[in-house]
Amino acid sequence: MIGRRILSFWLDFFLAIFQTSFLLFLVRREIIANTDINDAFNPVRQWALSPSHPLIFTGGLFLYFFLFMALFSETPGLSLFGLTLVRTDDEGDRKKIGWKQALSRTLMLSLSILTFGTGFLTVFANNRRLALHDCLSGTRVVRERSFPSPQTTESH
Repeated sequence: MIGRRILSFWLDFFLAIFQTSFLLFLVRREIIANTDINDAFNPVRQWALSPSHPLIFTGGLFLYFFLFMALFSETPGLSLFGLTLVRTDDEGDRKKIGWKQALSRTLMLSLSILTFGTGFLTVFANNRRLALHDCLSGTRVVRERSFPSPQTTESH
């Protein structure tokens, strides 16, 4: 399952980069097209003309992971590889994570990335294969098909 997690993370990372870059391109293009080319002191136009937008780009990556985890308890990459996020405190119920845990997990995931991936190395150090952001946010990644199937009731 570690291989699936790695592949799903990289897929999500590239999807987030593509999506954020595309939206930033559209916003910048719209601003440039609708502002006066002769107004050299327009700060919005100057922002749109600047080649680098690291804060906007970082915010877009953060929102990608946070919103998908908060709304669906999985990202497109996790879903594609048959994985989902659950809370570790509800082992039997396998409840989806909520907004608070999604925010916590996204913040801790950012910390794992900013430390050059050292937060990911803990998957090799414990038998439950939890990364640092999983441990600190109270979540874990499981296979989707391991959810209990709904009981069908037969009426007589």
